Amino acid sequence: MIREFQYRGETFRVNAHGVAGHEEVFIMHLVDGEEEGEISIDRMTEENDTSAPIDAICVMLCDKLIIENSIAVADPDGAFAWVEMKTQRDVLPTRDDWATH
Repeated sequence: MIREFQYRGETFRVNAHGVAGHEEVFIMHLVDGEEEGEISIDRMTEENDTSAPIDAICVMLCDKLIIENSIAVADPDGAFAWVEMKTQRDVLPTRDDWATH
């Protein structure tokens, strides 16, 4: 899953893969569309609440990233919210001729 979200007035992108509760989760802070900072957790090997939903993990990681990078957030009280984006593609396109290549 790759999605953008707002938290504390800032824009972040999450890249998470794996099964729920056991994902590798990467968070990037976006400023004017550019990646400014990153933090991650491997929920299979690092201590965490494996029953926590992905948005709670995003908030936890963002709070750490904000402190570590001394980010002056735009809205200290801003809640977590997924950014609605137009879906470009749900899955990768398939090719019928792959078997012949």
